[in-house]
Amino acid sequence: MKVTLPTQVLLDAVGHGAAVAASKSPKPVLECIALRADATTGLALEATDLDVGIRIHLAEADVQADGAMVVPGARLLSVIREVDEESVTLAEEDGSLTITTGQSFFRIRSEEAEGFVDLPTFPDEGGATLPGEMLRRMIRRTVFATAKEAGRYALHGVLFHMDGTSLELVATDGRRLARAAQGLDEAAGRDMRVIVGPKGLSLLDRVMGAELGDVSVALEERQVLFQVGGTLVVSRLIDGTFPAYEDVIPPVSKTGFQVPVHELASALRRASLLTTRDAQSVQFDIASERLTIRSRAPEVGEARVDVSVAYEGPDCQLGFNPGFIAEALKVMDGESEVRFEFTDGKSPGRLSDSEDYVYVVMPIALE
Repeated sequence: MKVTLPTQVLLDAVGHGAAVAASKSPKPVLECIALRADATTGLALEATDLDVGIRIHLAEADVQADGAMVVPGARLLSVIREVDEESVTLAEEDGSLTITTGQSFFRIRSEEAEGFVDLPTFPDEGGATLPGEMLRRMIRRTVFATAKEAGRYALHGVLFHMDGTSLELVATDGRRLARAAQGLDEAAGRDMRVIVGPKGLSLLDRVMGAELGDVSVALEERQVLFQVGGTLVVSRLIDGTFPAYEDVIPPVSKTGFQVPVHELASALRRASLLTTRDAQSVQFDIASERLTIRSRAPEVGEARVDVSVAYEGPDCQLGFNPGFIAEALKVMDGESEVRFEFTDGKSPGRLSDSEDYVYVVMPIALE
């Protein structure tokens, strides 16, 4: 194998691959990136941790000799990061990968290429096509709400539901829920209802880059495949039944307040400064045209922040985990207004900044 290509192109690809490769694994090959050079198609870079995989075709590569090598991803990334020259040459020499630039030379020991897991290819038929910008927005507005701790396995993923005319992404950890929905052109493709792991969706978000085109989606043997230009992202599906989330989302209510997203985020951030791990809650005191956010931790102190809001109704007190609300505000349009609806201090709050997004958060009992 011998190939020359722009350093920045290689760095971007290796960065994506290293993010997938397992940092520590009983199988050293899972910590590696596979490089496959072909004079016809260019250089392909692959990585997988068995749950998520990525294949990136680099058409910019000038392949002088075909071949394949498997090398540790973190080690390769650390070398390419330090290359200052505009181009770099990769070659196989005595079972190792050599990296040559105008002023530097590196040699990285390789693993056996035969032990690397083969990734699937995107099927010629049976896929669907989605607008990349829309899909990225929906991923960012839901993936953060997946469960992090051990528990019901289905809650560790995002429901990816497409019926040909609409796309819906839903995530919940049992204490909050995020749902994003968008209408689709009927030409978008097949019906699909699967649970996708957050790592795969976050990787897809990362590889989309600044220029967002269409994303092709297909199912293949308990995996979902996303094709973005010359990049394939593969994610193993999560088994289990996603909870009946429709019953959790409160109906639209007339009781609630409106406030610019950035103002509520700023006030919540300031009030949260005096919370602790053991006192992770804030109190919302809602009155006519005013919201007061309070926090108190005996060993730290207390905070009170007032915000002007559009509200006409009875006074009410609500308690919430500030982190759960802050995470939702981060993915909303900072210049838009968020509608915060509630029934009473024992019922979930309902937040929305548009018709296509709703976020539900369970309350915390006030002392």
